[in-house]
Amino acid sequence: MTSFARLGLRARLAIALVSVAVLTVGLATLLANRGLPPLVDDAARSRLQRSAAHVAGIAAAVYRDEGGWSPAARETVAHVAALDGLRIVVRIDGRRYGPDLTSAVTADAAVTVGGRRVGSVEVAQEGDGLLTPEEAHLQHALDRLHLAAGAAAAVAALLLAFVLAETLSRPLRRIRVAAQRIGQGDLSVRVEPVGDPEVRSVAQALNRLAETLEHEEEIRKQTVADLAHELRTPVNGLLARIEAAQDGVLTGHDNLEAMHEEALRLTRLLDDLSRLADAEQPGLLLEKQPLDLGEVVRSTGASFSPRFADAGVGFDVHVRPAWVDGNAGRLEQVVSNLLSNALRYTERGGSVTVAVGRTGNEAVLEVADTGIGIEPDDLRHVFTRFWRGDRSRSPATGGSGIGLAIVRELVRAHDGRIDVDSTVGKGSRFRVVLPAVERPTPAKHPAPELDRAGT
Repeated sequence: MTSFARLGLRARLAIALVSVAVLTVGLATLLANRGLPPLVDDAARSRLQRSAAHVAGIAAAVYRDEGGWSPAARETVAHVAALDGLRIVVRIDGRRYGPDLTSAVTADAAVTVGGRRVGSVEVAQEGDGLLTPEEAHLQHALDRLHLAAGAAAAVAALLLAFVLAETLSRPLRRIRVAAQRIGQGDLSVRVEPVGDPEVRSVAQALNRLAETLEHEEEIRKQTVADLAHELRTPVNGLLARIEAAQDGVLTGHDNLEAMHEEALRLTRLLDDLSRLADAEQPGLLLEKQPLDLGEVVRSTGASFSPRFADAGVGFDVHVRPAWVDGNAGRLEQVVSNLLSNALRYTERGGSVTVAVGRTGNEAVLEVADTGIGIEPDDLRHVFTRFWRGDRSRSPATGGSGIGLAIVRELVRAHDGRIDVDSTVGKGSRFRVVLPAVERPTPAKHPAPELDRAGT
C-alpha cells in the first residue's frame, strides 16, 4: 500500500484540491508566459518602429535647418534620440555614423526632405534588449502576480479542502464507527442518514444490514432455545422412564412402549433437522426433470386421504396439468408438508382443499383449509424454523416447527415462491408458484419389424 493510500480522506482530499489549484494556476502561468512575451515583443517592435519614424522626421527637420548632414546635425539627431532612450545610426550614401547595433534589435526609417531621400536612421533601445525598463518591469510584475495568484489559490484550496473534507468525512467516520461496532457484535447500533445522497444511501444500507443481522441473531438465539427445548422434552421423558425402571417403579412392556415412542419423537425431530439442512443446500441435491405437478399432487393426496378421513376433515383435490422442471421427491415433500400442516390446524368437521393449475407461465399449487388461521402479526414468522403460532401447543400435536421452513427452502430451490393468506377463525391459504414449462413431446419409436415367418 502506498503512502498516499494510507492517508485519511481529509488529507487526500486536501492534497487533491491543492494539487488541482496549483496545477490550474501553473498552467495559466505557463500559457501566459508563452503567450504574453510575443505580444509584448510585437508591441515593443511597433513602438520602436514608431520611434524610428519619429526620429527620422526630426532628422529631416535638422537636415533642412543645417542645410545638410553636418557633424552638428548628426549630433543633434543623436542627442534627440538619446532623450527617448534610443541609440541611433545615421546612414548617408552608404556610410554609417553612430554606434555598432549588430547585437541589438533595430528599426529603420528613411529621412526624406522635399520628397527626396537624403538618408536613413536605424534606432535601437538602450542596452541590448527590445523592452524599455518600464516594459521589462511590467513583465516581471505580471510574473510575480502569477506566482502570488498561485500561492493564494493553493492556500484557498487548502482551506476549502479542509472544510469540504470535514463535511464529507464526518458522516463517513460515523458510518465507520458504526461498522466497527457491528463487527464487534453490537447489532443495535444505527447511523443517522445525513449528508450527500450517496452517503445517505451507504448509511441506510448499513442500517438495513444491521437490522438483518440483528434479526438473524434473534432467530439464531431463538433457534438454539427452541432446539434445546425440542430435544429436552423427549430426552427428559426417556431419562425419567429409565430412572423409574432402574428404581423398579415402572416395569414391563408398557414402559418400553412409552420409551420407544419418546425415541421415535426424538428420531423424527432429528430427521426434520436433517431434511432442513438438506433443503438449505438444494442446489447440490436436486436433479430436475420435466414433470406434471398435478400428478405429484394427485398421488400425494391419495396417500393422505385416509388420514383426513380418520380425523373427520373433508379433503378435496382439484388437479389440472401443470408441467414444471423439478424433482419429484422434493415436490412431493412440499405437498406432504403443506397437507400435514393443514390437517394439524383444521378441527374435525372442517375441510382442506388442494388445487393445481397453470396460469400463464406459472404453475400454481394452493392448499386451503378452514382451520384456526394465523394471527396477522405471526404471518411473517410462519416460514421461520421452530416457530409455532401457539407456543403452548405440545410438540406431539403442534409439530416441530420445521415443516414450513423446509417447504420454503425447497420452493426456492425450484426457482419459485410461496406466500400465505390467513384469517383467524376462518382458515389459511398457502400458494406455491413455480416456473411452468411446456409438456415434453413423447419420443416416437419405430414399429418392430416382423420376421420372415410373419410372426
